[in-house]
Amino acid sequence: MERKPGRPRALTVDVIAQAALDDGVDQFSMPSVARRLGVAHSGLYRYVADRDDLLIHALDKAYLTTDWPGTDLGWERLVREIGEAIWRSCDTFPGLDRATQLAPRPAPSVLGLMGAWVTAIEQQGFDPADAATAVEFPIALALDCSTQMGRLRRMQEAHPDREQLPVIDAYDNDEVWTGRGLYGRKLDIFIAGLATRRTA
Repeated sequence: MERKPGRPRALTVDVIAQAALDDGVDQFSMPSVARRLGVAHSGLYRYVADRDDLLIHALDKAYLTTDWPGTDLGWERLVREIGEAIWRSCDTFPGLDRATQLAPRPAPSVLGLMGAWVTAIEQQGFDPADAATAVEFPIALALDCSTQMGRLRRMQEAHPDREQLPVIDAYDNDEVWTGRGLYGRKLDIFIAGLATRRTA
């Protein structure tokens, strides 16, 4: 819902980022955010450099609301909890999955956590590169599966009878088309493989 005309609210980067989230983090524009705030869109550029800069601030604001796992967990639980946190963010902010994938750089809030997670996993007997992969994989997988499930929902809305869709038989089942799709299966396979690479 657009803000009614009236006295513009005091602008800050945080206020502008919230307006971008309210507008839709994957679809806002500088003019649409300005309309929501009741200001001229040229005034936004005193606070953010451009749409990409605002996108990063909006993503950061969204991810800062998420309950993230600490570094005191066992490596497998930590990997799973990282993925769960991403899913919570995507469920809370529709379009966050696509917006994150298209962003020019990572959200600082997530990037700041990743280093500590990598260290925690490395200390549990993993090569540094494998530890980094263990942190990055559930993030990328959750974002990708969330985006994919959105696409599948749109396909089903357009074609309620799945028989009309060109689908390989192995993928024509409820696990693929409902909930989180193949996310859990893919994560289980990754974790099983990662366990074989543990050095201690």
